[in-house]
Amino acid sequence: MSWSWETFLTYIADPLFMRAAMVTVWVAVVSQIIGVVVGLGVALMQLTNNPVLRTLANGYVWFWRGSPLLVQLFLLFFGLPQLGIRLNVIEAGLIGLGLNASAFMAEIIRGAILAVDRGEIEAARSLGMSRHQTMWYVILPQAARLIVPPLGNEFLSNLRTTSLLSIISFQELLRVTTLAINETFRAVELYSVAALYYLAMTTVWTLIQAAIEHRLGASSRRNDTPRRLKFAFKI
Repeated sequence: MSWSWETFLTYIADPLFMRAAMVTVWVAVVSQIIGVVVGLGVALMQLTNNPVLRTLANGYVWFWRGSPLLVQLFLLFFGLPQLGIRLNVIEAGLIGLGLNASAFMAEIIRGAILAVDRGEIEAARSLGMSRHQTMWYVILPQAARLIVPPLGNEFLSNLRTTSLLSIISFQELLRVTTLAINETFRAVELYSVAALYYLAMTTVWTLIQAAIEHRLGASSRRNDTPRRLKFAFKI
């Protein structure tokens, strides 16, 4: 069977594929937001002086980072009904991707917090700021700049990982591609279409990430620590 340009060109502009690509982006964005929010909480638990919370957080990261995402999706979608908990494909997909991403984000955020200059923390405390104020007004804003590059890379990975949701019949790009192949028997052309869509999405995000990093870098050069501490103390 030879290459069919007609099939390739028909499906590359197919509204069904375009909608599936938008669903893929939507799932990646929502799951990454879940990952950042939950990951921040887990990272703060890892850095707490409470041994129970620290142990729970480390165990959480150990499980979600150490086991394959595909197995986690199977547990959520096929395993939980055995315990009386039923999730639809959207719930299982978002929870699975979000919690998996949160474990990686927890390590990224924890590393960024630990990378903040100790002298700036001591300076904030010497100004009378509490531990809570120091964390939210001094440490986290500075850690955020360090988080952006690995966060962008994590989102890029998450965007590609959404393809695993096709295993639980989630109607994202790869699932739609597979269904189209079952109808046309044109695997090479349709997988090429899917690959181009993924390449387009990842390229757009790479450009956005580069622009964000450039802007943050320029902003960082304009600011200095005393000004940040003064602003935080006034708050």
